[in-house]
Amino acid sequence: MNPFSRVPISTILLLCAGGISSYAQRNNPYSANPDPRAQQAITIPNDRPLPPVESRPSVARQTYNIAAIAAARSLKPTEIYKIGIGDVLFISLKNASNASGYYTVRSDGTIDFPLAGESPVVEALTLDQLEDLLASGVTLYKDAQVQAKVREYASHKINVTGMVQRDGEKFLQREAMPLFTIKADAIVDPAATKVLIRRSEMAKPDVYSLHDETTDDVLIYPGYSIEFTADGRSATLASTGFFYIAGAVASIGQKELAAGMTVFQAVVASGGVKGNAKKAFVRRKSEVGKLTVAEYDLKKIRDGKTADPLLQPGDMIEITN
Repeated sequence: MNPFSRVPISTILLLCAGGISSYAQRNNPYSANPDPRAQQAITIPNDRPLPPVESRPSVARQTYNIAAIAAARSLKPTEIYKIGIGDVLFISLKNASNASGYYTVRSDGTIDFPLAGESPVVEALTLDQLEDLLASGVTLYKDAQVQAKVREYASHKINVTGMVQRDGEKFLQREAMPLFTIKADAIVDPAATKVLIRRSEMAKPDVYSLHDETTDDVLIYPGYSIEFTADGRSATLASTGFFYIAGAVASIGQKELAAGMTVFQAVVASGGVKGNAKKAFVRRKSEVGKLTVAEYDLKKIRDGKTADPLLQPGDMIEITN
């Protein structure tokens, strides 16, 4: 005979609901400890499995995601920023007061945010997309509310030189920014008459007149080199380009590549070797982006026993013992 056959159905439903509530509390490590007296009052075992949790996003969430992606694609590059390697993010979880911190985007495009899974990939996401990604990955808190900001911009680099007060590397805070914002930040000399913009290491620079009002609207993207100069004045970007030198030399970094410059001349222009360095490794990028490496003996070049090879724009030189 069923022991519950004479128990009103409303009582059974009430007891079952209490059992499920107790189950949820016992299995939630962040819930308050249940009242032992309430546990003792529940005597009916719940041997029926709980219904599976729906892991797929709801129709509303799917619709929102599609709309967010479409909106991001429709925005102009001056209105959007996509997270890049080296950026420092501040991420806070409003549901938990102690779940906030700074996270640097690693070289593989991930961050260490374990609440949302193992190393979520955040590179190339907007902040809105990042917040949605992390919120959907957080399982410890119901309806996770994530807020993210970029605290340090480090991925969208450009280089500014020439007739300016503030030259050097700068970092864009959008996918592209109009030239007038670069001018304002660099504080261009009023005597400058033109700007040279090189879009890649191997490209020839485009020349724009600063007297033309439309020049202010030229968009500057990450990786560009910009030089402000004047008519009749020699320009760095108008020369052959740049080479890069590292290792055992007095001065490392990006250097101007003069026409006809050789490996040994580049070493001399960089202040000479340090210590007993004898070798030069030249890494050169091909048209398809593949690096080739050539090794040269500096002592033999100096003594005239072997040819001193010509450099090309973008060459990377490493001086070693």
